[in-house]
Amino acid sequence: MIPNIKIEPGENIVIKLRKHWMILLRDTAGTLVLGLLPVIVVPLILATIPSMYLDTIGYGSIASFGSALWFLIVWMALFVLWTDYYLDLWIVTNKRIVNIDQVGLFNRQIATWGLDKVQEITVKTENIVQHFFGYGSIEIQTAGPTDEYAKAEGIPNPEKARNAILRQLGRTEELEITNKKQESLLHVITHEVKSYLTKNEAALATISEGDLGAVPAKVKNMADSALSETRRGVDTVTDILDASNFKTGTMQLEKKSFDVRKSVEEIASEIRPSAEKKGLKFEVDIAGGSYACSGDEAKLRRHVFRNLIDNAIHYTARGTIRVLLTHTSSNIVFSVRDTGVGITPEDMKILFTEGGKGKNSSSVNPESTGYGLYVAKSIVEAHDGKIGATSEGYGKGAQFFVELPAA
Repeated sequence: MIPNIKIEPGENIVIKLRKHWMILLRDTAGTLVLGLLPVIVVPLILATIPSMYLDTIGYGSIASFGSALWFLIVWMALFVLWTDYYLDLWIVTNKRIVNIDQVGLFNRQIATWGLDKVQEITVKTENIVQHFFGYGSIEIQTAGPTDEYAKAEGIPNPEKARNAILRQLGRTEELEITNKKQESLLHVITHEVKSYLTKNEAALATISEGDLGAVPAKVKNMADSALSETRRGVDTVTDILDASNFKTGTMQLEKKSFDVRKSVEEIASEIRPSAEKKGLKFEVDIAGGSYACSGDEAKLRRHVFRNLIDNAIHYTARGTIRVLLTHTSSNIVFSVRDTGVGITPEDMKILFTEGGKGKNSSSVNPESTGYGLYVAKSIVEAHDGKIGATSEGYGKGAQFFVELPAA
């Protein structure tokens, strides 16, 4: 159990060290010497004072009380020393370095440095005692605005600790290379899958829409169902592909001026039947004024506007979906309110992360991949905008909002 330190998923502790026992012995010996000094010195001083004066001031009672108080202070000092020694920790995980510094009984200072920031590691043994007992200090220079130094003193076997950190640095670099390779492979695979699905979509649409002539009702129904599933598959693969493009920096935006009002009205008109089919009340409220925006209309329509409205319908069993569009002097504000399942505080933390799916997401919306909101956030931020969500909790509905700079 590590106090006040939360181990993240996928994080493993490599080494956990306390200061060398010589540090505790040194500090304890110093405290005992200081504690015993008055016991030796005070009687010597009092020996020079005539006893009649001491009796007059009640020396015996004062001495008893003073001695008891002094030994209590010394005992408390030793207790604080032991507490600081026991709770001081130097921890290295496969992701970071954590230094826990206990100061007194009630003050704990925690400093953390990511392994990706480490630039140089120095081990120092400064005297013959440290050489003989095998302890010293470690200084780690980290990259940052001020080139910070992480320093730990009194570390047993500092060379061993240094080597453990170096091994993790090597693994971190290897992991970064592996992640890049996997991201590249994912990009290739999803691109190929999308290509096959798109061809199937076109073929099924030709049958479903009667371009090849009339077909039996059973065949048409089967084609319609297959077409719907294929389109859903294309959407899923597109989300994953776009997420990969954003991570690798290969996403290209085709920005031009367009009317956000027109886009939202068209999307709302297309989606309204889905909401009404579920028995939901579907409202669109657009304030007057200009809604000109410079951006990639296709990506904003698909990944942001449509996605947020679709999500509201998926996660609302009954009640109302309300689409709002307003503007300020500098921003266009698009929002979607629903009376659906709402968002818990725990789910809110992962809402816009890659693959982030809420606790009840799979049961309410089995088709969710967790990439939709991540891509939406990436696209909005690429347009210098903001995206967020609010909810009073599970079962109390939610509101998603997007702010985009007006043209």
